Amino acid sequence: MNYHLIIGYGKWSKKNLDYLKNKKFFDEIIIKDRKKYFFFTNNKTIKNLKKENILDKIKSVHICTPFNNHFNHLIKYNHFEKTVVEKPFLANLNKFNKIKKLYKKRFFWVNYIDTFSPLINKISKSLRQKNFYQINLNYSKINKFYKYKNEFALEWLDHPLSLILLFFKKFPKMSIEKNIIKKRNNNFNQQIIINYFFKSYQISINLNCSRKIQRNFQILRKKNIETFHFYKNSINLNKKRIFRSKKNSFDIFYNSLVRKHKKDAQNFNFHKKIIKERNKILVRLKNR
Repeated sequence: MNYHLIIGYGKWSKKNLDYLKNKKFFDEIIIKDRKKYFFFTNNKTIKNLKKENILDKIKSVHICTPFNNHFNHLIKYNHFEKTVVEKPFLANLNKFNKIKKLYKKRFFWVNYIDTFSPLINKISKSLRQKNFYQINLNYSKINKFYKYKNEFALEWLDHPLSLILLFFKKFPKMSIEKNIIKKRNNNFNQQIIINYFFKSYQISINLNCSRKIQRNFQILRKKNIETFHFYKNSINLNKKRIFRSKKNSFDIFYNSLVRKHKKDAQNFNFHKKIIKERNKILVRLKNR
């Protein structure tokens, strides 16, 4: 039997479950919320995973809890064949080293979901042409205010950072061009522009909470702009759509998980670089 356990029952967990409800990747899905375990198919409560002969049937676990709980849950649920944890992975390298030691010989993923996009190979092919001068990674969501300063940055930075590391293999010299924070009712809204400087081109990360929802990777050339839309799974050349995939990131993520496919972005060296770069940016944002 191939059972899948999801820890957490928040917005992202429910988004995964909404996708999985009509799929047959797993024989059964079990959910752990704050109070109990229960079956996804019928909401039946599970009193004891071991006594009810369920524990041995669980082959994979997906940790979808808040960031601050990741470390404790990774310690607690470390006995399954496959483990996935949401980004941002961990807060610091001390925790990272402990988890690496525990999981280094196991199947372990951090879910940088855009690295599973059906557009990844298309982006890689376009980048090999090397005739671009600017790369933009644009991430914005509806005008949302967060409880803490830089919480928006913490929540979203791993998306563009994972793509930069996947395609360009390193983080070069960096500067923060903009960090605008608006406060309303003790909550915070943020706009950030971060620039990376390579020898013949520049990469800009644009993060903001605005009225326009964006999630895309742009390649700028002298005669055109190629935009890869992660939400729409489509490609535009200037304003004309030239490609749309029938697959989405969830299709590739779950197919790869079930089949244990190897992924370039899934190794502890990659995860460590993301943590270090994200924390470096957060320190600079805090000090501005």
